[in-house]
Amino acid sequence: MLVECRNLDDETWTDICIIGSGLGGGTLALQLANTDSRIFLIEAGNSIRSSCSAVQHRSVGRAFKLNPTRAIEVGGTSNLWHGVLAPLDEIDFQYREWIPHSGWPIKLSDLKPWYDKAGMFLGIKSSHLFDVDILEKELGISRYDLPIVRDVIDNKVFQQPQPVTDLKSKLMWASKKYSNFTIVSNAVALELKSSSAIRDRIDNLEVGCLSTRITKKIRANIFIVCAGALESPRLLLNSCKFKPGSKYNKYNNIGAFLMDHPMGNLVQVKFRRPTVARMYSDFKGESSVKVKSGIVFRDSIQRLERLPNHNFYVRPSFKEGINNETETLKLYLLTLKRGKLSLSKILKVIFSINLVLQILVYKLSLRVKYRFADLFFVTEQVPSRDSYVSLSHEKDDFGYPIASVNWNVSDIDLVSMEKSLGYVRQIFSDRYFEFVHEDKDIDWKNSFTSAAHHVGTLRMAKGPEDGVVDKNLKVFGLDNLYVCDGSVFPTSGNVNSGLTIVALAFRLARYLRGLK
Repeated sequence: MLVECRNLDDETWTDICIIGSGLGGGTLALQLANTDSRIFLIEAGNSIRSSCSAVQHRSVGRAFKLNPTRAIEVGGTSNLWHGVLAPLDEIDFQYREWIPHSGWPIKLSDLKPWYDKAGMFLGIKSSHLFDVDILEKELGISRYDLPIVRDVIDNKVFQQPQPVTDLKSKLMWASKKYSNFTIVSNAVALELKSSSAIRDRIDNLEVGCLSTRITKKIRANIFIVCAGALESPRLLLNSCKFKPGSKYNKYNNIGAFLMDHPMGNLVQVKFRRPTVARMYSDFKGESSVKVKSGIVFRDSIQRLERLPNHNFYVRPSFKEGINNETETLKLYLLTLKRGKLSLSKILKVIFSINLVLQILVYKLSLRVKYRFADLFFVTEQVPSRDSYVSLSHEKDDFGYPIASVNWNVSDIDLVSMEKSLGYVRQIFSDRYFEFVHEDKDIDWKNSFTSAAHHVGTLRMAKGPEDGVVDKNLKVFGLDNLYVCDGSVFPTSGNVNSGLTIVALAFRLARYLRGLK
């Protein structure tokens, strides 16, 4: 059922309390809804998208440029994204001595069966098409249509189901079907509290009801925080147990290591001969799935040059040069399904023929000949303590500090792009390509933007010295508190985090069912 916060008793009990209904929390709730446990799914919004003054942040670091995606409603930010999916690479899970704080406590093989289930859940019919060899054979397209030097690169395949899975509808349906499953709407998670009698457990969650400004208590056997990499650390830091330096935050890892995917056009190339290369420009694979290939540097090159695991796309362009103003508009339009533009911005879109054509190619999977191509990088940001979420001096409607977001990239990130540019010039040889820009004209440091893929801040680790949750997503030192969202990523890789978050939710659901 769907229950508004104000209609709850002052104190309510449930078996499992999930905080946040996005990809992590929503998927987890659906996997547990058909059990005999009582499930509460706490959502600050309701079934209609709205703003929420109690869920805000203050940015004090580098500007995201692309505003952090916010959808305060059932289903969370899954209502906004376009559903571009790919698993992390094996190297992403490994300790890399050239990447500070790298290494997951699990391997790719530990997530493989859950990636398959997550893919089916999100609309991928053929997970084997992530293998470029199988993709070429089954769909009759070739990576070699693009005449690039291949000895330092590999292809990275992405799939995009059409339409994107409607998580909100799934949750609303489940709330009607299962009597043990309740969505609590208009309920802002404020603080996790403990009983003095039992120290290593969370006893209750205090929530604020938006319509009345009254607080309620929800008691549970298990609590799972799934509010995202900006709000999840805020909730913990607003809870007495997790103050900096306390027993459960002894190493001050809560909120640390905020990452995103710095992204943008690095350079443009001109084809000496117009070329069709379907694999690289959103090819319509099956009737309900689009596929495209990015390009990554081989593991051996990453090790040799001490590079993060960057990915870049070869995006067709119809005009020489990159217009950063229209580029920002394009990113906004292609990243947010419900993005609203001012009249002035709409006019800029209408009068930019190149921008209109690029969007049509993307949306309709049109077959085009490359004459120009923008090399669009989606980079792996190196974990750094200088990038973090903390508590602001500003308060929300209930008197709790909002999140203070200090997003920063490191010198390692910037140097890695200089090295990447050197390899890009080798890959796109003079025989087939001409570079439109000279190196001195490239200003990656000031041109890149956020991909709105916020991860880190409650990272998974082998012990509390390096993170906040263990390999089963349980908070170190506590018996009944878990986290399941992008905040648990120790490193970000180069792919949208959605598929991995859903895979982790499937894996955690299996683990929790095993506890019984």
